[in-house]
Amino acid sequence: MRFVQIDILPAGKALVDIDKLTHAVPEGEGSRLFLGAQHLDVPHTLDQLENVLAGRDRFDDGENSRAGFGIR
Repeated sequence: MRFVQIDILPAGKALVDIDKLTHAVPEGEGSRLFLGAQHLDVPHTLDQLENVLAGRDRFDDGENSRAGFGIR
């Protein structure tokens, strides 16, 4: 199992098993994630969600990609 921490609505966080993620669709200002018969609403756009699932910064546009590692 591969877990990732994702911001969810209403304001909070959840550990999501990305192996159970079946699909995601745009929902308002964010997205709705489908995990089997359950769903979570998240404040991430699909592009931001792709970055989070790949371990990158949520707002990474590819210009300064650090694969989730910050520069000190």
